Amino acid sequence: FKIYQHSLQAPVPEAGSFDVASANRGKLLFDGKASCSACHSGENFTDDKRHSPEQTGCDPGYAQRGSHIGSYRTTPLKGVGSHAPYFHDGAHASLEALVEHYDTVLSTGLSATEKMDLVQYLKSI
Repeated sequence: FKIYQHSLQAPVPEAGSFDVASANRGKLLFDGKASCSACHSGENFTDDKRHSPEQTGCDPGYAQRGSHIGSYRTTPLKGVGSHAPYFHDGAHASLEALVEHYDTVLSTGLSATEKMDLVQYLKSI
């Protein structure tokens, strides 16, 4: 399944669909303070691994909602701005809601401006 999934071309963000300066700041957050790149890494922004919440410290509620109860695969983020809602069950309608969720669950302490920058970065990938 991974081979097939990674053979698909992810949508390219449309020109003007995100703020470039904000997205550049968001990339720094993605790789730094927000720690997104700990799991969402590489060309497709995934480590392609199954995780349990205990292994990663990530989102235990997401793992419990998954089809493989107690574990989940890191979702590829390439083209993420073009396919709301998010999570397999559509739990978050927007990237803003998704970032807010992870800010809460992972206690990243992002400011409102940082959250906006992270959303812009997600729209850009």
